[in-house]
Amino acid sequence: MSLPANSKDHTPEEAIALFKEIEAKFPSKTLGDDKWYLVALSGLVGVEQELVGTLYTYLISKPEFASSESRKALIRRIREALVKNMSIQGVVKCIAALISITAVEKPEDQDFSFSREGWQAGPANIERGETWLNAIYEGNLTDTTDHFLAHKDFDWVSREITYGLYLSDHSILGPVDTELVVLAGVMIQNLELSTGWHLRGTRRIGVSAEDCEAVQQCVELIGAFAGISLHKLPRVGDVEHQVHQFKK
Repeated sequence: MSLPANSKDHTPEEAIALFKEIEAKFPSKTLGDDKWYLVALSGLVGVEQELVGTLYTYLISKPEFASSESRKALIRRIREALVKNMSIQGVVKCIAALISITAVEKPEDQDFSFSREGWQAGPANIERGETWLNAIYEGNLTDTTDHFLAHKDFDWVSREITYGLYLSDHSILGPVDTELVVLAGVMIQNLELSTGWHLRGTRRIGVSAEDCEAVQQCVELIGAFAGISLHKLPRVGDVEHQVHQFKK
């Protein structure tokens, strides 16, 4: 697909062509057909936030979102993906993406639920975050956290906020949904180390190597669409030898 690299030149029709290409490439038979748009969403947050509204309108044109209740359920999943992306790509980009949705959202489809209304810092939050951290990193966790030994603010934010508050909350997006959101969010930033960690983590929670590769190709479609280079990214084959290294 040949598309202009300048985001202001992208029309809704061009964006929809991208969504259809991602939808066709995404491994829905094994991962489910309710996840491809989470990968597309995270990719767009990184490069063209204004097109998240176009993604939303494309989705609600589908028969499965014909009812207002189904659209409310959809927006809860999209909103949660944006909330999780705050810790991966930044608040400002996520707000811009949300505004692109509110510009086209119908009043009857608005969902006023508040997923973290009762959240509190404390032992339960830390335990939940640690459990998810260890599921993703297993015996490799100190490879990351050792960098924080002299920078304890980063260790605290990682455990209490990134994982405790955001990523270990699976009440709306389950474990695989969450890790796909994170994986696409780090890939679209051309982050070599984080991509390797989360390819490995995605494999560790049960996603096949073939499906990880397909997801990466979906993110690369978004990169090509936006005219950005993703040349630093490792492939799943580069980390496959680490996936089960700590399993007994």
